[in-house]
Amino acid sequence: MTSGGGGSGPQAAPRGALIGLGLVVLVFAAFSQFKLPVVLPLLLDRYAYDPVLAGGFMSVYAVLGIALSLWIGRHVEARGPLNLILLALPLMAGGTLVSLAAPQLGGIVLLGRAVEGAAFAILAVAGPVLATSLVSERHRNLVVGLVAAWMPAGQLLAAVLAPLALATTGWTGLWLASVAMALGLIAWAWHLRGKGSMAAGPSRAKAQAQAQAQAQTQTGGAAAGEALRTPWTRGQKQALWLTAGVFMLWSGQYLAYMTWLPEYLVGALGLTVEEALWIYLIPIVLVGVFNVLSGLVLRRGLAVERLLLGAVTVQALLWWLLPVSSSGLAGLLSLCLYGITAGIVPTCLFTLPTEAVRNTGQRARAFGSVMTGRNLGVFLGPLLLAQLVKWSGDWVASSPAFAVLTSLAAVLSLLLLFVMPDLRGTGQADLAASKPETL
Repeated sequence: MTSGGGGSGPQAAPRGALIGLGLVVLVFAAFSQFKLPVVLPLLLDRYAYDPVLAGGFMSVYAVLGIALSLWIGRHVEARGPLNLILLALPLMAGGTLVSLAAPQLGGIVLLGRAVEGAAFAILAVAGPVLATSLVSERHRNLVVGLVAAWMPAGQLLAAVLAPLALATTGWTGLWLASVAMALGLIAWAWHLRGKGSMAAGPSRAKAQAQAQAQAQTQTGGAAAGEALRTPWTRGQKQALWLTAGVFMLWSGQYLAYMTWLPEYLVGALGLTVEEALWIYLIPIVLVGVFNVLSGLVLRRGLAVERLLLGAVTVQALLWWLLPVSSSGLAGLLSLCLYGITAGIVPTCLFTLPTEAVRNTGQRARAFGSVMTGRNLGVFLGPLLLAQLVKWSGDWVASSPAFAVLTSLAAVLSLLLLFVMPDLRGTGQADLAASKPETL
């Protein structure tokens, strides 16, 4: 492609559109994963899946994530996030169609969810990179808050569409809606990839420099290759390992909680599916609201590691108290507090890699490392809860195990208090050296 008006060089789509695409594909990825829990009570009743197999329908996403996250991080840096997004979206649609082909066969559904999981792993790395690499330092925490809201936003979309589908086409309508969304996003991403116009700047030289920086973010380039060869410092490694550890432990209990909450409300408390979905919306909405509010709080200067420690500690206490707060008014209060703190934690976890690794060229690798920790938790959480309930026959009996896991996450969060201040003090030079022209 050539730059308009004479000089040659790469051109790129408007940054706002690219940031928007990064955010939307993340919401779509979360919707694709959480379109299962909102109809899981019906699927268990109709097809009599083993509970552990049903937990595997969620955990298989993590298997592909564990296998692919680091590879994806390297390829996003080398080829650009937009190219990887265009690979993931057809995969997601294909996996959904596989599950629809024979939903009565648990193995076929598991295969389809595995294909979706590969697509999810790509979008979970490429989406944040596309959304955060083009944003100024001034707006970074706000955008990170929006990035962190991808999971509750996708869950909310699934929970809102599920009753409409059940009242009209049945649960399969939710799967067909997922395919239609994937096709629409493919068209949008392809349009942005081929778009050659650029917002007018104060000078041709500056416009060309902006185009080159954006095109490098979209499609990779020499700086990305150089970033692949740049090793992290000891402090960066410590921060990323601790962040990945917190993400593993925290996401394990979160995915267990949010996967099985509708089935618990229906099977243990005797609610209808429709009533369970209304209650399911409470923590989802609170998570989304506090994702964004946390970004605004961090923008005002609160240390991210301190906010993380407080939120994870409260969640650990909620698990310890679950045997006496599993229903009634105490249960509702616990559900609300869980949603609030579950909104704060992911915002902090998505902020930490951007603070630990200020060089934007290295950021995809950092996100890939952290997402590997998340995927380990996603793999273990739903399966562990299903197995504990299967052994004990009691949903609440699983709470001590998850209380221990969340308490360990709080301990790792505490260790970040000793690592992050030094990184924050030494990272400004990296930021100044790598910072592109931004909005």
